[in-house]
Amino acid sequence: MLQPHILNDYIKSIHKKIPELKNLQWEIYFLRKKLLSVEGKDLNTDKRKESIKDFFSVRVIKEQKAGTANCSSIERLPDAFLAALQIAEISEPDEFICLPSSKEYKDVAVFDETLFDLKGSLSELLINMQKAAFFDKRIKKLRNAEIAIIIDEKGIINSDGISIFHPFTTINAHIITVAEDKSSQMAWSYRVERFYKNINLEEVGREAGQKALMLLNPKKINSFKGFAVFDTFVATEFVELLSQSLSAENYLLGRSLFIGKMNEQVINPLINIIDDGTIPEKFGSTPFDGEGVPTSRKILIEKGMLQSLMHNTYTAKRMGTSSTGNSVRLASGISVGPTNFYIDTDEKKYDKEELIKNVDKGVYITEVMGMHTANPVSGDFSVGVSGVYIENGELKYPVKEAVISGNLLEVFNNIVALGNDLRFYGNIGSPSFLVEGVDISG
Repeated sequence: MLQPHILNDYIKSIHKKIPELKNLQWEIYFLRKKLLSVEGKDLNTDKRKESIKDFFSVRVIKEQKAGTANCSSIERLPDAFLAALQIAEISEPDEFICLPSSKEYKDVAVFDETLFDLKGSLSELLINMQKAAFFDKRIKKLRNAEIAIIIDEKGIINSDGISIFHPFTTINAHIITVAEDKSSQMAWSYRVERFYKNINLEEVGREAGQKALMLLNPKKINSFKGFAVFDTFVATEFVELLSQSLSAENYLLGRSLFIGKMNEQVINPLINIIDDGTIPEKFGSTPFDGEGVPTSRKILIEKGMLQSLMHNTYTAKRMGTSSTGNSVRLASGISVGPTNFYIDTDEKKYDKEELIKNVDKGVYITEVMGMHTANPVSGDFSVGVSGVYIENGELKYPVKEAVISGNLLEVFNNIVALGNDLRFYGNIGSPSFLVEGVDISG
């Protein structure tokens, strides 16, 4: 972590590299990423990696024309400014291009100093996570296991008075297990957290093993239309797909399911969709977004009604509103994306077991394959699934070669009940939920 006096010197060194610029606005986004990871399988650690990478993105605005250029060191900043200016000069003017001004930021807990104490014990933690996966003799081997600690030091300086910096910590873990008993099944589990206290590495190992065992000796099923219980991870994949339609950038580009539907009922009144960058210790939390705008809590869909979109500075100005603090930085420039984006309800929430007991005929889905093929504009999807057949409220047997198909809005309109097990995978969160009227093909 950069200490305060070192940080001040660091920012000063950045300022010194800014060339004399007249009649234009400018912005520098900088990121220093420090990574320490260990990797292995079958109760061994065979790889260890440490790295430090710097990234700088320069944006200049001249006569309502913008240009962006990137570099990987402070010494190259003058070149990046020159390149960005040259791009701006040949770009088309856009009256909505602008920079945000400095505002007050609320502190958000996103840095865990205790992660520094793990540096010498990561290999031991990795082996213990692997051991936890071997709780059953049918777990025969591990394909891969990895634990990584990351420190991101992010900052933004611009010509309109913003000069901010904040360090962030991340610990992530994933493991892939293989179970064998007549058939062979592979399953995986992962977690990403800001704070070490919020991750149970042995639980990650056990979960991967449990999933593999659950899928052993699957059977084919006949096609039918019925109920599906989406496990938390599967649910987050659908929630993440929905988040793309709540980006103001996609809305303006005609790539949203909700075009022309503001203040209308768009999904089941049971559901609230929330984006909140201020939740302490969550992976998507941050005091400021990719442009330096403070983050906040927004109810984007309330009781099924579309209330708001996620905005950066550009989309907000273009749509006559204010930025919601949802600017994200990509290698190609600035976009719009979620902070902590999740689904919730004001109604009763149920144990996952209760959701399953309410199903006469259906499938408990633990994994989907091919979600990237879903159409985010039309909402249509057809994806392979793994899971367990449900009959009369009981889990009967694993299913194989099954496919579910339909439309994203139909899924969120046909949710019958939500679980009480809200879980975040990265910055996307969902409880398990029960959906009716799902086309399930065997």
